[in-house]
This record gives sequence, C-alpha cells and structure tokens, in this order.
Amino acid sequence: MAISDEQRILETEDGLKYFAPEREAAWLGLLRAHAALTRGLDAELAARHGIGLSAYELLSRLARAPDGALRMSHLAEQTELSLSRVSRLMDQLETRTLVERRACASDSRVTYATLLPAGRELVRAAQDTFFTVVDERFLGRLSCPEVELLGSLLDRLVARKPAD
Repeated sequence: MAISDEQRILETEDGLKYFAPEREAAWLGLLRAHAALTRGLDAELAARHGIGLSAYELLSRLARAPDGALRMSHLAEQTELSLSRVSRLMDQLETRTLVERRACASDSRVTYATLLPAGRELVRAAQDTFFTVVDERFLGRLSCPEVELLGSLLDRLVARKPAD
C-alpha cells in the first residue's frame, strides 16, 4: 500500500485510491448526517403537515421575504434548488392554494412566487416541527461551542474562493 498526498489519500498496490481512515470517517459522516437529518425532516413534515422539506424551505423563504414574494430565480438560489424543481413545487403548492405566481408588471420575463394566507398559516404550523426535529436530531446533540465551530467549518467548505 503506497501513501500519497501527505497520507490523506492512500493507494493500493494496483493503483486504486481511497481516503485515509480519518478522512473517510469525516466524509462519510457528513453524508450520513445530512441524509439522516433530511430524511427525518422530510418524513416528519410530510406526516404532520403534508409537505416535504423542499416545500417547507420554499414556503419559509417566501414567508420571510418582503411582501411574501420573491422572483422565482431568487427563490431557486435561496433554496439551492433548480429553477425547474422550484417550478414543480410551485405547481404542487398552487394546487393547494398556498402560493401563486404573479407576473412582473415592468418585465414580462420575470415571475414572482407569492405566499398566500393559507401558505403562511401552514409554514407557521410547520415551524415547530422543523425546529424540534433539527434540535433533537442535530443541534441539540452539540454544545454551543461545538455548534459555533461546526458552523464556521461548514462555512469554510462552501465559501467561494476569490477569482485569481
């Protein structure tokens, strides 16, 4: 077994690469934690409120937006969902009269997602479930300093490097 890249990436005798154990544990731990938390949130929100995590995020972003409205493209950016996924979610939520699309008066290329009163009530009710699950399955298992450290570490992982 050959060691390369300062023992971060290991290699078998026939040239197959794999992570060193502590790096593999960190990588797989991140994937497992994300999967467990999102599955748990999705299941609880669906069971209690009839919406999945992505729909909750969409409604939550609209609830915090000025006038309960955002450009569809901005909503996609904020939720980190594709524009087509946001559009499909909007279709489902419109059927339930939780949201509606509104055209921009000054630019026909722009469409706004708008939260309706029933959507505001649903997101208000679902917030307790969301925060309880996140606390029970994630943040509540860590001390305040650990939460702060984890937040800064995850921030570093997604921070964009300045252009060279």
